[in-house]
Amino acid sequence: MTEEFLQYIWKHALFNRAVLKTTDEKPIEIVHSGLHNSDAGPDFFNAQLRISDTLWAGNVEVHIKSSDWLKHKHQDDGAYKNVILHVVWDNDKEISLPGGFSLPSLELKNLIAPDVYRRYEELKISSKRIPCENEIHKVTQLTLYSWLDRLVAERLERKTNYISSNLEKSVNDWEETFYRLVLRTLGNPLNSEPFERLAGALPFKIISKHRANLLQTEALLLGQAGFLEGTFKDEYVIQLQKEYQYLRHKLNLTPMSKAEWKFMRIRPAQFPTIRLAQLAAVVHKQEHLFREAMEADTINDIIKLFSVKPSEYWLTHFQADKLSSRKAGAIGKSTIEILAINAVIPTMFIYGRNTGKEEIAEKALELLHTLKPENNSIIKKWSSVGITPSDAYESQALLQLRKEYCDLRRCVSCAIGHQLLNAK
Repeated sequence: MTEEFLQYIWKHALFNRAVLKTTDEKPIEIVHSGLHNSDAGPDFFNAQLRISDTLWAGNVEVHIKSSDWLKHKHQDDGAYKNVILHVVWDNDKEISLPGGFSLPSLELKNLIAPDVYRRYEELKISSKRIPCENEIHKVTQLTLYSWLDRLVAERLERKTNYISSNLEKSVNDWEETFYRLVLRTLGNPLNSEPFERLAGALPFKIISKHRANLLQTEALLLGQAGFLEGTFKDEYVIQLQKEYQYLRHKLNLTPMSKAEWKFMRIRPAQFPTIRLAQLAAVVHKQEHLFREAMEADTINDIIKLFSVKPSEYWLTHFQADKLSSRKAGAIGKSTIEILAINAVIPTMFIYGRNTGKEEIAEKALELLHTLKPENNSIIKKWSSVGITPSDAYESQALLQLRKEYCDLRRCVSCAIGHQLLNAK
C-alpha cells in the first residue's frame, strides 16, 4: 500500500460514498474532496465535508496508518491545524487534537474494490518499460489524444523552467538565453553539459561583439572550449591559436579543459570541434539570430537560418591538425530539426507567452505538427505497442509520458493509467 494510491482513491472517490463513516461511526458526506497538493503540507486543501449534521471546511491528510500522523510530527506543525479529516488505510491509533478532541478519521481498508488495487499493484510491479503495454489498446482514442495534448504542454513547461532560470541569470536577456539553449542542444546527448559550461564561460555578448570577424568568432569558441591549447602544425589552427591568445588576454578569459569533452562513440560529424566551427559560421552570418529564429514561420526557415557552411579549413577537418578523407559541411537537416524541437520551438513558446504575443506561442505548437517524429528507442517502443506518432508534437508527448510517468511508475497520475484502473 502507498500513500500515492490512497490519495488517488480519495481524489477520484473510488469507494462507495453511500456508506462512508468515520471510525467512530459518524456519517460522512463529501461535498468537495479538496484540491490535491503535491507540495509540503496537507494532501488536499479546501475540502468541504458534512460529518453528522455539521458542514466542515478545511484540509484532508492521507496516511497508510493513522499513527503516521505522530510519526511525521504533524501534531507540532501549524500547517496541519486545519485538517478536518484523516484518510487512512489502517486506523491503528486514535489521534487527539489540542483541546482533547479526536481527529475524525476515515478508514479505507474495507471500502476499496479489490480489482482496483490489484490493477494498481500489477502496474507498480511490472518489469516492462511501459507498465500497461499489454492493456493500453483498451484505452479510448479520446483519452489518449487529449492526454497527449496535456503532455506536450508539460514538456514545454519543463523546458520553460530551464529557459526561465537562464533568463533570470542573464537579467532577461533573450539573446543570451537562446544562445545557451542552442549550445546545450548542439551537445546532445554526450556533450550537452560541457556545451552549457562553455556558454557560461563565453557569454553571447562577447561573441556578438566579434561576430563580424569569422576568425575571431571561431577562435573564441574553440579557444574557450580548450581546443586551442598545445602545439599545432596546421597554419590555420596556429592562426586561430594566436588570435585566441590575444583575445584571452584582452578579455581576461579562462579556457575550459579539453578533457571535459567527449569524442568516444560519437560520429565525426557530431564532434564538438566541428559543431563549434559550424556555430561560429552561423553567428557570423546571422547578425540577429534570436530575432530571426522567433520570426521563422516554417521549419524550412529555421533550416536556412542554421544551414551555414563553416570556414574552408573545417570542410576537410573534424579536429585540429587531422585531415579527413570525409567532407564536413553545414549542420545537417536532422540536427537542425532537433535544434528546432529542443531550442527554437521551446524558446518561441515561452517568448510568446512572456511577451503577450500569443501568436508566436501558437506558432511554436504548429511547427511541432510540421516536423517528423523523432526516431529513437523510446519512440520505437511506443510504436511496438501500437502507438505510432504522426509528427514531432505527438513524439514529444510520448517522450514526456515515458520519462515522467512510465519510468517513475506514476500510473495513478496518468490519464491512461486512470482509465485502466477504472475499467469495468
